[in-house]
Amino acid sequence: MAQFHVAGYSLGARVALELATRGRTLSVIAIAPDGLGTPLERVHQAAALLTGRALATFLAPMASQVAATAAGRSLFFAMERSRPWQLPAADARQLLLDFAEAPGYLETVQASMFDVPTRLERISCPVLLMQGTADPLVSMQSPRFVAFVRHAQMHWLPGLSHVPISDDPQLVASRMVAFLTTATQPGMRPRAVGLRSAPHRAAGRPGRRPRSRGRTAAG
Repeated sequence: MAQFHVAGYSLGARVALELATRGRTLSVIAIAPDGLGTPLERVHQAAALLTGRALATFLAPMASQVAATAAGRSLFFAMERSRPWQLPAADARQLLLDFAEAPGYLETVQASMFDVPTRLERISCPVLLMQGTADPLVSMQSPRFVAFVRHAQMHWLPGLSHVPISDDPQLVASRMVAFLTTATQPGMRPRAVGLRSAPHRAAGRPGRRPRSRGRTAAG
């Protein structure tokens, strides 16, 4: 079976780590992964996500007006971004509408209340965990993954929130590229038995989603 370099944030990071437990990854970059919250943290996270959904539904009819100003973007996206005013108006409008209309959103939030990752100790590929220090949703969950994936690298992102790739894309992309440069060295290949690595491809460039050896999948 083919393997991939996988990156994701939040739920995407959780999925990336799950793929790693199944030996499907050459490396993993997990930004603000969830899944290891305490009961109280899970309630807080679910409440925040449901509040955001309700606000998005309320603002959807006026999405263009809200997204048109830095103040409007800050109003809606402050929960997950430390620099929400940086979002382009068109992107902000689409994100707001997607937040309001995403199918399966409520079911996903409900599942996250009870989901607990297992078999993390089976992960053998290189892993980079990144976490913003200003994340109000899952800031303390990322370091807990290190207890199970002991070879993982843990990098804190000072002042950044739940979507650091939006807050400071250059910083996050540079960390990703630096990690992948090391992770794609021959000695860093996963040790999973019975799996083949995908053919090599060129490394990515800063400022874009990095690509590196193997086929690349987004988390």
